[in-house]
Amino acid sequence: MCGLSHYIEAEGIATAGISLVREHTEKMRPPRALWVPFPLGRPFGAPGEPDFQIDVLRSLLGVFEAESGPVIVDYAHDAPAMAPADEPWACALPLPPLDPATTAAGQLTQALLTEVNFLLPWYGESKRRRGRTLFGLSGLTVDDASAIAAFLAAYAAGETPSLPGGLNGALPAAIRPLVDDMRTLYLEAGYEQPAALRPTAQELNAWFYRQTRLGDVLYRIRDRIAADAPTDSQGRPINVAIIPNAFRQRPPAAHP
Repeated sequence: MCGLSHYIEAEGIATAGISLVREHTEKMRPPRALWVPFPLGRPFGAPGEPDFQIDVLRSLLGVFEAESGPVIVDYAHDAPAMAPADEPWACALPLPPLDPATTAAGQLTQALLTEVNFLLPWYGESKRRRGRTLFGLSGLTVDDASAIAAFLAAYAAGETPSLPGGLNGALPAAIRPLVDDMRTLYLEAGYEQPAALRPTAQELNAWFYRQTRLGDVLYRIRDRIAADAPTDSQGRPINVAIIPNAFRQRPPAAHP
């Protein structure tokens, strides 16, 4: 749609679109775009929330105030949580406990790889049952999951490792698609857990950011990026946005 908008604009018709992956939009440079912090497949947020969805649409129409672009406007709100089930969902996998003292690159890498190895069979079952997966935004495959995990753990521990799988790109911006792929692995694996009820998106995300080692690693990466205050070639702050606003507060008990 980003590419199509250029052709439509060339015919004199103004366009604006919703962006779910900011990095793609930045590269395609459509005339006007509204970036929303929602899961893939939900450009207007949670289902059954008409007032919220209308607000997203109004924000999109507001982007037309820009006469020319490219312009990317960030939507300021997270999608409302879906109604909780009578019995809260909990991941059945006995993941290794989070140890706040795990800070060295080698220790953090080993802890994360152990967790990933717990989840890979369940991810494989999810892919088999559904016949598809959203993993692959980075251009890598799930066979590269361990290499991605090792890279993220090393970066979180303060190192500057090479990108996995022969990828090229400038850090820290190149981190986002790797994070998206690993998050996909976790959420698809978590959704496959045996339970009386399937988890809601809110429950899966709460588990991912609050209870997993990868969630801990992502908070550390976010804090490192914020401390480094990286900018692009034009001196503008780089927005990696790997932690959604709904989970921006780091849990002190698990992630001091």
